[in-house]
Amino acid sequence: MRRIDKKSAGWNDDHDDYMLNTAADGGCVFLMSDQRCSVHAELGPEAKPEGCQRFPLGLVGTPSGGRITTEHRCPCRTMGDRPDIDPAATEPSIMDGGRLYADRHIKHVPLTSKKDLKFDEWEALESKVLARLQGRESLAKILDAEPFPKLRGSSWEKQADEFIDARDGSQFGVAMAWVGDTILSLQNGHVPRPPGRPWEAAFDRAEARSPNVKTSRDVFGDWIADEVWALKWAEEYHFALARTELATRLAIAEDICARLRGSGSRADRAAAEAVMMVEVVGESDFWSEVKDRMRVS
Repeated sequence: MRRIDKKSAGWNDDHDDYMLNTAADGGCVFLMSDQRCSVHAELGPEAKPEGCQRFPLGLVGTPSGGRITTEHRCPCRTMGDRPDIDPAATEPSIMDGGRLYADRHIKHVPLTSKKDLKFDEWEALESKVLARLQGRESLAKILDAEPFPKLRGSSWEKQADEFIDARDGSQFGVAMAWVGDTILSLQNGHVPRPPGRPWEAAFDRAEARSPNVKTSRDVFGDWIADEVWALKWAEEYHFALARTELATRLAIAEDICARLRGSGSRADRAAAEAVMMVEVVGESDFWSEVKDRMRVS
């Protein structure tokens, strides 16, 4: 990226790595005025960083074969009617050096801190969970876990303050503020002023091309199903912790959704914006620290 534009990236002390810089509006420096990627438009998709080439797709290697996964950090994934994914059509995006490249390999699945399941045993359990998520049952009942467990060496209020302090002028910083404010609101009942709408223009475009309104439950259920299916949690955590962590982020997302709906937003857009925030924050080092501190029996 620096060969394309010397000012596009530099060393970031917080991440201890080279990072793409952001424009004044908090977006990628390579976004054009019409929100298209200038690297893709001028040099082709192969010139983009690997993460941009793959997004929002991924691949997980399992004993039963490869799984195509999708991220929800984009309104194109969370709003509107989407065609079924054609695995063959995804291959150019999930290849590296001409070969399919898996983001992770999962051979067995930790159910609890003391019990692992063989993969075929996990698939039998997982299929029931996924079927329930596509129905009308309460998502909290399906996850069957208490949100906001006790944190080792910290508290939710302290973590929330750290999230709010992470505001850096970027869209991610605004999402962090939303999550931090919402945690405080759920813990002590104080409802703060909304810190702005991150990625609002992108959701405006998504709403304009999505005439069929879905329920917030549809959006949240689809998101949780993909979180379970992607097995990212199985690399480092057991399913009991994954359920608790998801129950916590769901509680945050539902509260954000309710506040956005109160301001006049469509149900599916409010839920999609909430999912965007909790998924972006959920991928951050800030949230990884929270997961490491969660006490789950």
